[in-house]
Amino acid sequence: MKQSPFQTLSSKEETLGRFKIIQDVVIVNNHKQPYDYLKIKAGVSILAFYNNEIIIQRQFRYPVNSWQWEIPGGFIDLGETPEQAAIRELKEETGYNVDEITSLSSFHPSFGSTNEIIYLFLAKCSSQSDKNLEYGEVIETQTISIDKMHELVKKGEFMHGAGLAAWARYLSSKF
Repeated sequence: MKQSPFQTLSSKEETLGRFKIIQDVVIVNNHKQPYDYLKIKAGVSILAFYNNEIIIQRQFRYPVNSWQWEIPGGFIDLGETPEQAAIRELKEETGYNVDEITSLSSFHPSFGSTNEIIYLFLAKCSSQSDKNLEYGEVIETQTISIDKMHELVKKGEFMHGAGLAAWARYLSSKF
């Protein structure tokens, strides 16, 4: 692996809510410049199936002031593995119980502006019980056919980055 072309001269970290803002000063290509980015906890996103249909959510997302289609997911808690977090998040947000879970690897949603990593999973579920939503979550859960998911993605109505990454990995694994 090649050595980093960046030399960090100084680094300042400020916590704002659930985010940390990193403000570095670096030298790159013999040029001194600022480099700011967000430090975000690792997360999970789960493409889950129940009776051959996809478990999907409609959630109101405050930053974009709209209802968005997405797949279940959330942060990994301290001491949890990504797989444990995926099982927990799926149960909390949808009430579905996982029978089988498979890793679809991980990805960085925006590695130019954040260090965030999201672990993707494929889950098969066979039963549902009560949800355990956090106070700030407004989530409607339903199941849709694979054809309906294709349609939502094709029309640009499904814009959830981690969901699109999981969908692409799932489709790619079939070839």
